[in-house]
Amino acid sequence: KPQKTPPKAMARQMLQRVLAGVSLAACCTRGGALSDESSAFHCPPFTYQDKAIAVELADGRVFIPVYRHEPALGKHPTTAIIALHGAGRDGDSYFGWVTSAMNNHGLQDDTVVLVPVFADEDCEAGVWSGNDKYTGEGIKWSHSTRQWVFGQRSDKSGDWQGISSYQVIDDLVQYVELHYKHLQKIVVTGFSAGAQMGLRWSIFSPQGTQGTTLSGIPMTIVLGSPSSVTYLSKSRPAPSCTLSRDNNMDHNCTDFEDPEDDDNRLKTCGGKWDLYAFGIEGLDWDNTKPGTLRGDVADYLHKYIKDDNLLDQTLKDRFASKDLVFQFGDQDTKDCRKGECADDCAAMLEGNTRLQRGLNYMSYLKWTLPGYTPEYSVFHGGHRPELFFAGEYFNLKAFNAGGWDECLWDSLECLSLLVKALSGGVLLLSLSSGACVYLCMKAHRDKHYIKLHHERAEDVEAARRLLKVEK
Repeated sequence: KPQKTPPKAMARQMLQRVLAGVSLAACCTRGGALSDESSAFHCPPFTYQDKAIAVELADGRVFIPVYRHEPALGKHPTTAIIALHGAGRDGDSYFGWVTSAMNNHGLQDDTVVLVPVFADEDCEAGVWSGNDKYTGEGIKWSHSTRQWVFGQRSDKSGDWQGISSYQVIDDLVQYVELHYKHLQKIVVTGFSAGAQMGLRWSIFSPQGTQGTTLSGIPMTIVLGSPSSVTYLSKSRPAPSCTLSRDNNMDHNCTDFEDPEDDDNRLKTCGGKWDLYAFGIEGLDWDNTKPGTLRGDVADYLHKYIKDDNLLDQTLKDRFASKDLVFQFGDQDTKDCRKGECADDCAAMLEGNTRLQRGLNYMSYLKWTLPGYTPEYSVFHGGHRPELFFAGEYFNLKAFNAGGWDECLWDSLECLSLLVKALSGGVLLLSLSSGACVYLCMKAHRDKHYIKLHHERAEDVEAARRLLKVEK
């Protein structure tokens, strides 16, 4: 059961989020929504400068910008969390949300947190880290958000051909294994675009098979509200599963069809509905071109699966063995046809909203993988990473602890609480001022009475002396 945030902590969080919200609003476009191509990446970083490190890749030739928390000197973390940011490339925000959850549970000395940034601008290692002794060029994915979300190679540099974003995640898993020898658990997590990349990586990477890394450390993958998913066969939800009116947590799809069958009414999207990244078609050696999205992902995939004839079944078997859980917002129901999420023809076959797509995918995985039961939960709210990182499953899997009720900086509920807090502050200030005035007046009055008493006493003594003289 979600824990209640203590009142003082809630008030502090509200003020912090109001300031964060104002900052985020400055990056917003398209009528106030953060667009897919907007980027919050800055080199050097605006925030968490002391947490910015450069993790070397390709034998030190290039690096990936990373925000890192590690325990105090002499402490040995037992949990490593690798968090994948959203389309805004706002790694600093994700770092803040993950470490806030960590701090809420008092696990700062038990946890190492890495948040890589899939940058779109040039960045040098010394500039990013604030330390000139580090050299090297930062890798970037400058062509589009989907370049890194779908696993394509980073931009070329000279004779270097770039690196798949999926390989970057694999390398970070190996990084924490190498640098932190007491790990008992590794968690890879992502929300929105980060969940899209995390899901596709979990399908193709050998890491996490049978619930462990390749070196045997237990691994859990926690994903929240991806805009689109990747199906493991040609089947898609039947038209009855994508109705606009059927868009709540009670939604349950039980019918899946092949768009090529003449008996159904599903679109085939010009015969391309199952091409990667919404399906796994087009990743065999014979159908890929070097330097393209599917060519880059096929290169990554075939490092681990050499025989195309074994590709489909190997991916299914490996995926079904992983410790993978999902979280969805029960109000994440904005229409993808209105630009709220991926609206490609192949994506629209998955559902009309993120919530509907997520629930359809849970039903599909159970339908297509014999004996497999997908694990998922919901949080109350819409498409907000703050709610995901406060949610039950993320905190359970990452910290073996419960979630909590998160108060959003721009929600009416929190605005009401903020107004009440400010009103309470004004009232308290008024009462304090009133008490001060009363005490000051009382002190002045008492002083006056004491002075008057002394004056009267002196008058009485003078009268007595006068009478004594007359006698």
